[in-house]
Amino acid sequence: MEMKELEKWQNTLHKCIRCGYCYENCHLFKVTGWETDTPRGKLVMLHGILQDEIEATDYIAEKVFECYMCKRCDAACSAKVVLTEIFKDARQDFANAGFDVQGTTSTTDDNRCCHCQICVSVCSHEARSYDPEEDRIVVDKVKCQSCGCCVAACPTGAAMSREGFGLSQRELREEVISFLEEMKNE
Repeated sequence: MEMKELEKWQNTLHKCIRCGYCYENCHLFKVTGWETDTPRGKLVMLHGILQDEIEATDYIAEKVFECYMCKRCDAACSAKVVLTEIFKDARQDFANAGFDVQGTTSTTDDNRCCHCQICVSVCSHEARSYDPEEDRIVVDKVKCQSCGCCVAACPTGAAMSREGFGLSQRELREEVISFLEEMKNE
């Protein structure tokens, strides 16, 4: 697989000293506990692809797209590696190669969408657009930074974020209810 966008980061990937500061701030790692969910783990996999040591797979593509782009890893990196920029370029390479994974990017339920385009207008990353030919909202998974603005703004609940990482509306609601019930019992 050609990784044209990622290749420009070849020397930067060598700067990572594998210290682990990045994963101390990573929400995904805190939820899953898996090294492959850490920024460091993703860099190791991407380095392996560039060195032809491992093959690009749906699993690795999924891991690269599983990132909230919060940039806490960038801020914590003692080697000053701009991890989120590397991940964006790797996403582009995976998308160009035909990998179609979900990651943490938002989706739209076409059956619930009223085409109001509010989600398009609130997306500061320009990841959402309206396709008049198909009469639907389209999400650019490479540009989507999983911020949740589209989910919060959608009046019909058609814009959604993936569950399982503790940040979907349902998961957050359940967490708040659980907390309030605990407080009530105390």
